[in-house]
Amino acid sequence: MPSTDPILGAPETFSDEDYVDSTSIFGGAKKNIISKNFRGGDLVNIFGGTDLDLTQADFTGTSVIELTTIFGGTKLIVPSNWSIKSEAVIIFGGLEDKRRMQTVTDNPDKTLILKGTVIFGGIEIKSY
Repeated sequence: MPSTDPILGAPETFSDEDYVDSTSIFGGAKKNIISKNFRGGDLVNIFGGTDLDLTQADFTGTSVIELTTIFGGTKLIVPSNWSIKSEAVIIFGGLEDKRRMQTVTDNPDKTLILKGTVIFGGIEIKSY
């Protein structure tokens, strides 16, 4: 599926496996991503939750995950050397980064951006 890179304007190619799309309503989902060209995704949790394991995934540059969580939660398991920036709006909820912080980042060019809305829910970030 070809598209245009929003930053460079150059054509890029990716597959459906490079994106994660998960909707959990009154339930849960566990996903393991192994893509070496991870581009991000969309997670919706309403009275439910998603466990997203990205420890085998890889990307260069920036990837964006859109989150919509209402009375639910999201657990992200990521490599400890990824930089994570939250631009999410959190209302009566929380975001907790439980990773061990490293003083020197091995790959500072990998940035995962979290966008979206969390209402009465939470996001937990871990690494093993």
